Amino acid sequence: LKYWLNQPSCPPVFREVKSLFDRFVSPSINANPISVPKDHSPTPQQGSVYTRDSTHVGNSLVLYYPGGIRNVQPTPGIIKYIFETKGVVGFAVRRHLPQYSRPDPFRHYPHFPARLYSSALADHLETVMPEWVVSHFARWNFSTQHIVAVSLCQVRS
Repeated sequence: LKYWLNQPSCPPVFREVKSLFDRFVSPSINANPISVPKDHSPTPQQGSVYTRDSTHVGNSLVLYYPGGIRNVQPTPGIIKYIFETKGVVGFAVRRHLPQYSRPDPFRHYPHFPARLYSSALADHLETVMPEWVVSHFARWNFSTQHIVAVSLCQVRS
């Protein structure tokens, strides 16, 4: 299958999904994902896997408390690097900027965990500790200038 996908005779529709196929069949060896074990701490990130965006975009999309301050709304960001300093793991994250050009259409639905943000990312990296992460999020391109971030937090009763 891999040989066929690399051939010029391969139909264009299959060549379009080749990059996805390559990610699942031959993942990068130096991906350096980290997994937060279930017994690590009683925080929402238990059992989650985090990677940098060049390895797996979905596992790099995180909602987090900026600066670890929990009385603000979590911010969506993308993990660019995972690093370790003095035995402590951290993430270098670029956050999605807030959008001010239109009202958030999801503001009327407080129990639906979606928010509208700018598709632009901050120019600088910020350090995010794993315990500041609330959950992964799904990103939907709402327009060329906006994304919708939907929290993937699992709530247990």
